[in-house]
Amino acid sequence: MKKQLSLMLVAIPLFLGLSFITADAADMNYSVTAKIPENQIDKKLTYFDLKMTPGQQQTISLVATNSSDEPIMLTITPHTATTNKNGVIDYSQQLEKKDSSLIYDFSEYISGETKIALQPKEIKEVNYQITMPNESFNGILLGGFYIKKEMTTKDEEQEKAVQIRNEYSYVIGVKLSESEGIVTPKLKLNQVKPTLQNYRTAISANIQNTEPTIISGLEVDAKVYQKNSKKVLHHTEKSQMAMAPNSNFDFNISWDNQELKPGKYYLTLEAKDKTAKHWKFEKEFEIKKEESNHMNQKAVEIESNNTIWYSMMLAIAIVVIVILVLLLVMKKKKTK
Repeated sequence: MKKQLSLMLVAIPLFLGLSFITADAADMNYSVTAKIPENQIDKKLTYFDLKMTPGQQQTISLVATNSSDEPIMLTITPHTATTNKNGVIDYSQQLEKKDSSLIYDFSEYISGETKIALQPKEIKEVNYQITMPNESFNGILLGGFYIKKEMTTKDEEQEKAVQIRNEYSYVIGVKLSESEGIVTPKLKLNQVKPTLQNYRTAISANIQNTEPTIISGLEVDAKVYQKNSKKVLHHTEKSQMAMAPNSNFDFNISWDNQELKPGKYYLTLEAKDKTAKHWKFEKEFEIKKEESNHMNQKAVEIESNNTIWYSMMLAIAIVVIVILVLLLVMKKKKTK
């Protein structure tokens, strides 16, 4: 079975919440950089951080370089920033469903070529057009260019000969703002429901950032209780997370490889960010019998609660021992 290792080179700093793996330049046969324009807020940055105005139109450029001796084709796609299931800001995925709080979708305000052909040793400047919304807004529009080299026939032949294939890609971030005003982040707790996380039983709590601002240094502490009980059944906490503007993700609370039992429960969830902004939520939820049966059957490494079964077996064993002792006593009496 072939394995694919994806490595991403990112022109976005860690404070924008994107974790990344760097690759040795010798392993790459192409590169892409941002051509920083005059309205860049900080010209030392390697990603776009642009001061814009309502309705403004501007052309920005990427510089693509093919350092190999073969022609290559690059796919360059603008993506709106999202938050993935690990609590990491993600620029590599196409937005499948808009967050309910997202008014301005970054990918809808930028246009340009998505397929870029480069001849051997060619350097090409690729232009993209930004058209800002006509209405003024506070906060930021956040997205990025996801760049990937398409496989050639030669690449496919080489892939067949190896078990692990390295696949490199770039993300170059784009942050657009109209003012320097600070937007206060707001968190919202949405649906809480049973789920499977990597085929293991869990509860997912959907957390939403409803404001056009980044939440960094996010810490979440979640506890699950049986309804009308103060005993903690399951507890999960996680730190060093981040959320993209106007996005949501499912924070999973591990069920510790136990069966999901039908019943009514409640969740307490506390969160704070690097600025010590604090949120606290409580929410009741129910695990239905049909849901629990379906998920328990699909779950792996599940630990069934066999307390009743063990108790019955112990009781039967005690009864058998008592009967054997009585029979032995009766037999001795008869012998005498």
